[in-house]
Amino acid sequence: MKWNTISRSVAALVICWFAAGCNEKATLRVFLQASDRLPEGHRKVVVIRNPPMNVTVNPLSELSEHDLVSAKAVKTPTSKQLVLQFDPHGQRAIETFTAEHRGALYVMTINAVPVAAPLIREVIRDGRLVVDVDVTDEELDKIVKGLSFAAKDAHMLDRIP
Repeated sequence: MKWNTISRSVAALVICWFAAGCNEKATLRVFLQASDRLPEGHRKVVVIRNPPMNVTVNPLSELSEHDLVSAKAVKTPTSKQLVLQFDPHGQRAIETFTAEHRGALYVMTINAVPVAAPLIREVIRDGRLVVDVDVTDEELDKIVKGLSFAAKDAHMLDRIP
């Protein structure tokens, strides 16, 4: 009897998983550029694919998918952009690091793969990061779906009355 209940529960979970579209969460990390002169344990080198470059970053991320509210893709004939909107905590973090690190790079990784390394040109106050990404349309759609799922999951407690 006990095994029958367990197998029914597992079957229900599998059906729910497939009904939800086999959603998989994506991980997001935003790292700030750091000095090459820092000791080994205080920095790591990230290899960016396009344009090809190595960027030394602080190994502790400034933002993650837990700070994310939404993700969407903007596709044009000449570029693909990822538009990420962050919650109030992420908004404060973005405003702080863009104010303090103008002229530096930040590196965005998705599922531990570096996807962008934009230059900080101005203070960002609206909690929104827009980055050009060098991925296929299919990869971009998968990234947006994974980040959206992670953002929804991260803010599940916000929906409890």
